[in-house]
Amino acid sequence: MLIRAATADDSDALTDLAHRAKAHWGYPASWMRQWDPQLTIIPGYLEAHDVWVAERDGAIVGMCALEDRGSRWSLEHVWVEPSAHRGGIGRALVMQALGEARRRHSGVVELLADPYATGFYERLGARRAGDVPAPMPGARHRTLPMFEFDLDGI
Repeated sequence: MLIRAATADDSDALTDLAHRAKAHWGYPASWMRQWDPQLTIIPGYLEAHDVWVAERDGAIVGMCALEDRGSRWSLEHVWVEPSAHRGGIGRALVMQALGEARRRHSGVVELLADPYATGFYERLGARRAGDVPAPMPGARHRTLPMFEFDLDGI
């Protein structure tokens, strides 16, 4: 597996990956349509933030983004090809992002996780920091777990 910086030319492939990875969890089509803007990776996003892709045999199988928000970092767009789950790709990408954040300045990396990814982030050592309301049609009490990685503690 190769981890490299994403380029603007990767935007379509990363958008497709994000949609496949999210749809893997069986969300309703109406929710997927509502999330389309958040799952669309535009070239400008790739230029504005640190984004890495994982490749295996020349094919993109994962991605991860790190957004510098001043006193905190935000981990975004951690997507892994569903057929490659549990192969260490997500872990490698998140560790790449955490290492880069730590190299630049200490602090906290926060993220809002898909509920299905809770165990993944806990296994990586993230601390649950609360829940954020994320209502959807038919699930008005839906929340997303918020996690934090303390860069000084990992």
